[in-house]
Amino acid sequence: MALILLADDHLLVRDAIAMVLSEMGRHDLILADSVCSAVEMVDAGRRPELVILDFRMPGMAGLAGVRRMRDRLPGVPVALLSGTPAGAIAPDALAAGAAGFISKTLLPAGLLGAVDQLLAGQTYFAPDAGPDPEGPALTRREYQVLRGLANGLANKEIARDLEISEVTVKLHVQSVCRKLDARNRTHAAIMAMRLGLL
Repeated sequence: MALILLADDHLLVRDAIAMVLSEMGRHDLILADSVCSAVEMVDAGRRPELVILDFRMPGMAGLAGVRRMRDRLPGVPVALLSGTPAGAIAPDALAAGAAGFISKTLLPAGLLGAVDQLLAGQTYFAPDAGPDPEGPALTRREYQVLRGLANGLANKEIARDLEISEVTVKLHVQSVCRKLDARNRTHAAIMAMRLGLL
């Protein structure tokens, strides 16, 4: 069992990954929603054996977030987490000191295997697995609403952020659920993660 620091600004994505790692992998998790909060936890004395950072979240500034964590935790592997393909940034990620690149589209067994490999001191770069070209086509507004769902926002909060009515948000949520074949808003966010949409 290892202590893992997982930082991702999408609440449901973070919780889904944490659930897999804690319940199936039996690991202990420290959760953060930004690079800054992750750094604060480390500065406060938390010492994880593996750090997993969402590639696109507040404070990352490209690969600067990887360097910040590496400076604070020398010898501790730092991996990137993303729903986009690794190929284009893999060389730069390695140069910045990243030990791996984990795709959000990995099934639980693949995620656990990637984490085990990283904890063993090896590098792990998932095969490029971007969004399914045959997958659901979401409108720009539906994608914005989906990001709100993934962040755990209520319809009222999404409506305020996007400056649209709650009724419109509800219609978009229904459309997103239909396109993703999701049972509810939580399931929609998890399906989106698996499809690489977030």
